[in-house]
Amino acid sequence: MEFVSKAKRGDIKAFEYLINLEKDKLYRLAFTYVKNEEDALEIFQETVTKALEKISGLKNEQYFSTWITKILINTSMDHLNVKKIKTLG
Repeated sequence: MEFVSKAKRGDIKAFEYLINLEKDKLYRLAFTYVKNEEDALEIFQETVTKALEKISGLKNEQYFSTWITKILINTSMDHLNVKKIKTLG
């Protein structure tokens, strides 16, 4: 929890530490959605950016992993929807 608290207060090193703990799981999950390495990396990067922008609003620090996973899932779904629209359009 200490690293989450520090990250919420703007400590970038603490945020990087948290991302390093989650990165393999997040990448694998993104890949299961998009089945493409390049897209999975893009989704991972977008997830990290969104999380950094929103971490100060994280209410329950013990749920950091769940919270960032949900961001990744939503980002993956958005990516798939955009891709589907481009394919249909």
